[in-house]
Amino acid sequence: MSKPRRPTVPSRLLTVGLLTGVVFAIATFGASRADPLNPFRTFTDSGVVSPEERARREEVRTELYQRYSADYQVNIPFVSEASVAALQAAIQRYQGIVQSGGWPVVTEKVTLRPGDTDQAVANIRRRLIIEGDLPAATSVSPVFDDEFLAGLARFQVRNGLRVSGFVDSRTLAVLGISAAERLRQLESNLARIQGLMSINKAPRYVLVNVPAFVAQAVQNGTLALQSNVIAGKPARATPQVSAKIVEVNFFPTWSVPDIVAQQDLIPKIRKDPSYFSEEHFMVMADWKSPPLDPATIDWNSPEVASYKFRQEPGTFNALGVVRINMPNKYSVYMHDTPLKQLFSQSARAFSSGCVRVEKVLDLVAWLLSEQKGWTLEKVQAEVDSGQKLDVKLKNPVPVHFVYITAFATGDGIAQFRPDIYGRDSGFGGPDDQADAVVAQQSRAVTP
Repeated sequence: MSKPRRPTVPSRLLTVGLLTGVVFAIATFGASRADPLNPFRTFTDSGVVSPEERARREEVRTELYQRYSADYQVNIPFVSEASVAALQAAIQRYQGIVQSGGWPVVTEKVTLRPGDTDQAVANIRRRLIIEGDLPAATSVSPVFDDEFLAGLARFQVRNGLRVSGFVDSRTLAVLGISAAERLRQLESNLARIQGLMSINKAPRYVLVNVPAFVAQAVQNGTLALQSNVIAGKPARATPQVSAKIVEVNFFPTWSVPDIVAQQDLIPKIRKDPSYFSEEHFMVMADWKSPPLDPATIDWNSPEVASYKFRQEPGTFNALGVVRINMPNKYSVYMHDTPLKQLFSQSARAFSSGCVRVEKVLDLVAWLLSEQKGWTLEKVQAEVDSGQKLDVKLKNPVPVHFVYITAFATGDGIAQFRPDIYGRDSGFGGPDDQADAVVAQQSRAVTP
């Protein structure tokens, strides 16, 4: 059995200057602790961080990510024969790892930084060597040196973690997963992909892999476009859905769902009444009634919970400048967002069910490309005009929101993503069904 290609690790992975920068930028990080309500958020005990220090840390993380992420770019459709073949190759490799005794499961609750010496570093090295994040000839040293940093960064990229430059709580949690568990995850996701293969027969379709926070536009079985996305937070999960994209809405209004109005919007207005006007909302007794004068409303009255809210079109709108309409029973869709800074996060479960698309104008141009005159330049010109416009697709395009937490690149290198909705524990069973019911009941149509 041939082994998958492993990314080459140069003999001198980082300059002394970079490693020194990592040490100084990260050494002040305190021990982190998880937020029990949000698995993707951690707190640190390092106190107040100056803007300069924050910027320096971000620069280090960005450099590390850019240095090592290129080897793990997904260049094939998540649902394709090539994806199946790559995943099968990864499964064969992980079967061999399990049969050989697996890898050391790291249970130490420590924060490790560049320059540290700890037996846990040696244990993690063994894990990185076995999975291919470090070359087999690497010495099992307990020192957190530049070589270990490179392997750690590769591990973090491959597992969808923030490339932090140190061993943080999120990374420790993933290091605690056994080889047998990873093999089961690969096998269950292979079954998922194989069960979805019929969608790849469509000449054009859009696929959103929710836990990977990635959207793909596929044409004739080939990846035409790929974009980062933001999906639903665990409490308002993005459902698994298949629908058809039928229309593109430039400068849409946003009709706020009741659950979002009651749980998010009204509390914000009660705390800061100026939020209503600053964000260009309208309020009505019901959807067919004329707008009410907000100055006459007692925002603390229980009656407010039954009011309907709509946000006017504009760059400030929660849907951004364009919405991709895909009618479905969950009332979710894809759209732009004014909060573009969130796309830089590794785990992007921030919405209330809908999918925000980073390269939304490129996707719109691809969707409309079969209609005369619709180029990316025309899409941009339409946005620049600031005018509301609805464009129906001549040929509706299938769209699928799927849940794939393990996949492989074309060379058989396995990648994993956090099981953000807990669906892997009951693959194809009650967990999936319960999540679908919750999504439908909440009608998570908010961005």
